[in-house]
Amino acid sequence: MAKTGRNEPCPCGSGKKHKRCCLGVRGHGAPASFPAGPPPSRPSSAGLGPSPGIDMSAYTVAKMLQDSPIFEEMKRTEPRRAARFWTPERIGALDTEAIVSRLRLLHVDVDRDAFAERAAACPSAEAWSLSAPWRRALAGRGRSADREDDFLGLAACELWKRWYPQRPSREMLDDWMQEGYDLSMAGDAEAACERWWPVWEVIRDRLEPRMRSCEQAESVLRGTQSIFNWVQDLAQELHNVALDASRFASLGVQLCREVLAQFPEDGGLFELNFRADLGEFLFLDDRAEEGEAVLAALIEDHPDEAIGYARLSSIVAHGVRGSRAGGPSDVPRAIALLEQAIARPVQDASGWDLQARLDYLRTRPPVDERSS
Repeated sequence: MAKTGRNEPCPCGSGKKHKRCCLGVRGHGAPASFPAGPPPSRPSSAGLGPSPGIDMSAYTVAKMLQDSPIFEEMKRTEPRRAARFWTPERIGALDTEAIVSRLRLLHVDVDRDAFAERAAACPSAEAWSLSAPWRRALAGRGRSADREDDFLGLAACELWKRWYPQRPSREMLDDWMQEGYDLSMAGDAEAACERWWPVWEVIRDRLEPRMRSCEQAESVLRGTQSIFNWVQDLAQELHNVALDASRFASLGVQLCREVLAQFPEDGGLFELNFRADLGEFLFLDDRAEEGEAVLAALIEDHPDEAIGYARLSSIVAHGVRGSRAGGPSDVPRAIALLEQAIARPVQDASGWDLQARLDYLRTRPPVDERSS
């Protein structure tokens, strides 16, 4: 059976993208006590339906349970049943002594120093994996049960967060990433960037030279979002914020250069977008000559793609910040760039509305008439 891509239509027939519907439950190591039911509607969760071959962490699935409409309904209509499920939120509400005491009831004697030593030695930085010997010992005593296993895994995640925060676990990164999405959806793009940038720094430092595509790097995170989608969302938010807060422009330059250097095999639109973003970030960082050189090279390397012509033309005509700030405007040159693209012709002129852009610039009133 072929694996369905994250952005392809979901095979369940819902009409939604796979990542918004049935992606990833009952994946590798997922909590076995997950309740059955239809997929949730929360955009940041991947869904509740079964999907073969998806590598999603147990912690991610536990968060999906916690945030799902199914569980909300269960808490309302069957509170006793809901109370039997362990979720990250429920574990997080316990103080450390309560977590340790319950572990001891399960014959797990956890010591802070020993735990931190194991966390430091964990190559994947997956906190849930530290609970594996606890679960094996529990099963050896004939006491293994789905919900006890879930408690052990979530307890390991929470103790890592409290006892060894200097090396963020994969679960912590996933939490920070989702917090960023929540901030973005609430309209606070700057706070989203502040939350996301440390996530990128940690992920970047854990990437290996052999990881030459985002897919090859997924083992670093295995979270709610894919690295491929998230780094593009980060670039978009950095751009939005840099329009008003120029200090974020240099972060955008750094992100684009690091992504392009790390993931050369992704190519295609991924590469085109990051090269174009790099050019714009350089303009926003008051490095106009470098920015123009990047966009000119993009046009030279991909003369049949509209993106380089369109992005450079827009900056030349309107300035990098558009109506947000004044600046020199070279409308004739912007027109020439669009005419060059249309005459070639580029393969995606309609997708970039090149003719509409050109028509607007040709009929745009002179600067002195607009300002009078």
